[in-house]
Amino acid sequence: MKLQLIGTGSILTARMSASALVDDKLLIDTPNGSMKAMRRAGLDPCSVDFCLITHFHADHFFDIIFLLLEQGLQQTRDRDLVLIGPAGFADRVDQLFELSYPGSWDEMEDKVRPRYVEFDPADGGECSEGGYTIRALPMQHTVPALGYHITDPAGARLGYTGDTVRCPSVDELAADTSVLLLDTSFPTGRVGHMGLDDVEGVADQWPDLHLIATHRGDDVTHSARPNIIFPADGQTFDITAQGLRADARSMPKQRGDRKTSVLGVDL
Repeated sequence: MKLQLIGTGSILTARMSASALVDDKLLIDTPNGSMKAMRRAGLDPCSVDFCLITHFHADHFFDIIFLLLEQGLQQTRDRDLVLIGPAGFADRVDQLFELSYPGSWDEMEDKVRPRYVEFDPADGGECSEGGYTIRALPMQHTVPALGYHITDPAGARLGYTGDTVRCPSVDELAADTSVLLLDTSFPTGRVGHMGLDDVEGVADQWPDLHLIATHRGDDVTHSARPNIIFPADGQTFDITAQGLRADARSMPKQRGDRKTSVLGVDL
């Protein structure tokens, strides 16, 4: 499994808002500017076949319009675009399209071929798409939200919390994934968000689990825990059934960023 981080920041940072791409075709969240960020990274938004949304806050969702435009303005898809997220996903897209480009969604919908898989955020659920097994788990944010457990055909297991406080679903992901991306918005947790203190608690409980801190504020930069990584926008990783294998050639250098390590892998 190839993981590329489109963005790693929270709202008030220079980094792009948190978003991740798996195997160049499975996109997790579509925050503001994410399609431009993909293009700058040499990625084609039209290659996305599956899009998972954690919740409907603007910094996780509003570029869904531009993902759909990328996929339908100049072509007609020959297969479904699978859109997975909380209940109400289809209605939200209808509303957002009508606000942004009134009267245009019916024609675009025919070209894009969206197929929605919606889960109750209180319960979650599971589906299989394109060889991936995708399990949605209820998270605890300020609005209904989901986290995801993604397994590829080779057995690599990726967890993604989205925005949440530390809750049972976070621990469930930690117990059953090869690599876990966690909300690390603040030095200490606040209402609706984990802090570095929460992520370090996960790191202490599962010292062999590779943790990637994302959705970070500018004051969240490093940790003494060796299994936590603080990635840059655009950084890529290889994920196996055993965990994370970092590709040093793909790691953009960030001026002023402190070097860290992940279980002995120098970064």
